[in-house]
Amino acid sequence: MPTPDTLLPPHRVDYPGYLDQDGYLALHYAAADRDRAQRALLATPLTGLGGAHFPFARKVESALATAGPRVVVCNAAEDEPGSRKDRALLLGNPHVVLEGVLIAAITLDARDVVLYVSDTAQEECDSITRAVDEVRQRFPFVAVRIVRADPRYVSGEATAAVDAINGGDGRPTGQPPFPTESGVAGLPTLVANCETLANLPRIVRAAWDERPATWTRLATVSGDVTAPGVFEIDPGTDTFNDLFARAGGLTGSGHLKAFQPGGPSTRFLPADSADIPIADTAIRAAGSQPGCLAVRVLATDTCIVEICEEITGFFSREQCGQCPPCRMKTQTYHRTLQQVLRQKGPDDLLGRLGVVDEFVADMPRKCSLIDMPTPPVESARSLFPEDFSSHTEYGTCAHAEPLISSQIGAPHHGQ
Repeated sequence: MPTPDTLLPPHRVDYPGYLDQDGYLALHYAAADRDRAQRALLATPLTGLGGAHFPFARKVESALATAGPRVVVCNAAEDEPGSRKDRALLLGNPHVVLEGVLIAAITLDARDVVLYVSDTAQEECDSITRAVDEVRQRFPFVAVRIVRADPRYVSGEATAAVDAINGGDGRPTGQPPFPTESGVAGLPTLVANCETLANLPRIVRAAWDERPATWTRLATVSGDVTAPGVFEIDPGTDTFNDLFARAGGLTGSGHLKAFQPGGPSTRFLPADSADIPIADTAIRAAGSQPGCLAVRVLATDTCIVEICEEITGFFSREQCGQCPPCRMKTQTYHRTLQQVLRQKGPDDLLGRLGVVDEFVADMPRKCSLIDMPTPPVESARSLFPEDFSSHTEYGTCAHAEPLISSQIGAPHHGQ
């Protein structure tokens, strides 16, 4: 049976089942002593688990520094490739999310709560809607409403979420002002990821028990594994090799080539890094970023050039068009990877990407998407230069048979 500190149970937990696991006990604690709950959140080391890892305590502090009334937004607009953790939470344990949201509302003295859910997540939206209906009469101190998010990638950015909730197009508006200063309806607004807020009940319970909070994380595994899915891990003990084993082991060659630990914008790590703990500090020490723990696994017979072309294509399509430097950079990256994949263009084609990076480095932008294609491509080139040189020279993957001369230059995808 799941414990009160389990985020992801094997089956959906309804309201009675959640109460059986001490559900909403932390909310009652917070309601009885808001100052104590506030101190617990201001002292927590928790960071934003949507991928940015901004300290949650600093968000709370910033929101409290601006006079209320205030708003809390649960950002569950999860449309990053490979990430399913927030959807899994909404579907399997909606009340832990809702309790966390209500704790944040009590702590900030917010009267308005918005659940910002991707428009493509209908089943998950239905699940959290049922949970809201189950508790609406029991916790009438705050208004909870659901706003559907456009499935575009940028719609999950904090200022884009505020813009959408305010009736806009759901595009990033830039910072400052920060949402904690002026957000929904111009009010100070805490925008926090779904998994982040799901951690608040365990933080408050630990504070009342005068013990450190216990931490687990949700990792989504995709790519060359037998059983892709969302897994709850202990970042203090579980390694990436442990995680890959839980996902059924590798497909294809059965041997690990590389993996991205935090989503499509993070640097690839080589196979010998798979024995590190799935902890933020360990991932950073290895040379990448934890992001949202959307872990993509590549077997040795997977062409990393193809993967990079896919990644750059995603960012090129998903840039919102507001910032010319972002549009130029993401489209240039994608065109370049397409040319490399198809053995078209001069030998120094990849080297020109660094010139593009330098050119846009100091240009204004409304969000961080402009920076996202660089880490995966840069790390892939560093780790597997032979994959790229094989494509530029022969038009095929390093592990594949070279194309005959009549085929050189024709579009070709590796094994």
